[in-house]
Amino acid sequence: MTPKLVKVAPSILAIDYNNDEILDKALADIEKAKANLVHLDVMDGKFVKNTSFDHKLVDKIRDKTNLLLDVHLMVENPDNVIDDYVKAGADIITVHYEACKDVEKTLKKISDQNVLTGLAISPKTPVLKIKDYLDAGNVDMVVVMGVKPGACGQAFIPGSAEKIAEIRELNKKVYIEIDGGVTLKNAKLLRKMGVNIIVSGSTIFKSENMKKTIQQLKGKSLFHKILKRF
Repeated sequence: MTPKLVKVAPSILAIDYNNDEILDKALADIEKAKANLVHLDVMDGKFVKNTSFDHKLVDKIRDKTNLLLDVHLMVENPDNVIDDYVKAGADIITVHYEACKDVEKTLKKISDQNVLTGLAISPKTPVLKIKDYLDAGNVDMVVVMGVKPGACGQAFIPGSAEKIAEIRELNKKVYIEIDGGVTLKNAKLLRKMGVNIIVSGSTIFKSENMKKTIQQLKGKSLFHKILKRF
């Protein structure tokens, strides 16, 4: 069976995003290397211990790239800030199941503004907790956390790949994104389980050959390049 090609979303949490020169170069590099999205982890210091950036940085990045902006809200009460990220130019807004007081209401608030809806689950949250939202078709993308939310560079938590397979069994159409702990070594298993989008920070930005690394994460190899000639 031919390996399924997936999309790749480099996470700028792995770079010094407050340095405009570094940010500009990173965005240009990932676009040139054929990334598909920019992953933007928003952390408020409440839902998770660390803090990162807010909608102002998303707005700045919107002016610098044509890639899709994949905004991951690791914040308490996401309803209070969704409008800010819509205005900033987000293409996808993901909220955490664990952070929402009324998941259905929050997802509707996102979709009503013609932005794709994402629902993330932390490692300790069973997939069955979100089954009703999958059945109702309220979710465009499920984000499976491969690490504990809130920090870059953590090791992949065993069992996260199996969650992807479980979600795919429940819903054949929903997009599934894996966020955290992805390496070239485990990416093949994640693709086999049915993932559509791979988020990666350190693996991409610390790579000596970014384009090759992104191709490998996608499952794209020399074999696929040769086939295109026929």
